[in-house]
Amino acid sequence: MTFMESTHTSVDTVYHQVTTRVATLDGPRLVEELRILLGARLVAYLAGASSTSTVTGYITGAVTIGDDARARLHAAYTVAALQHRLGATPALIQAWFQGRNPHLNDHAPARVIAADPSSVGHTFISAAVALVRE
Repeated sequence: MTFMESTHTSVDTVYHQVTTRVATLDGPRLVEELRILLGARLVAYLAGASSTSTVTGYITGAVTIGDDARARLHAAYTVAALQHRLGATPALIQAWFQGRNPHLNDHAPARVIAADPSSVGHTFISAAVALVRE
């Protein structure tokens, strides 16, 4: 049994699709798709970039994405794309990423990912799914 089966079987399927997709995205495409879901400012924050022009540079290939930034962006994409594929709008996803979350000890999901992208595990994914299932 996978970790999402107890929540909802279709969630597990969508999660698998999203993780497969994120593994195939090159840096510029990852950032471009994440910018559509989260907006340039939130992507810049998650990447640890000083401005949204850096995000544009990632997309055009003018700026190289560092390993730490890539890990945070992969984690954020996994969560945001999962929420989007389950029916959440980009505006709702952006609000969720920035708001305090009781499932994450009242921390904002973006802040949790920025501090430690490896924290995106079962509890984090369950909190993300709760956005569209509650």
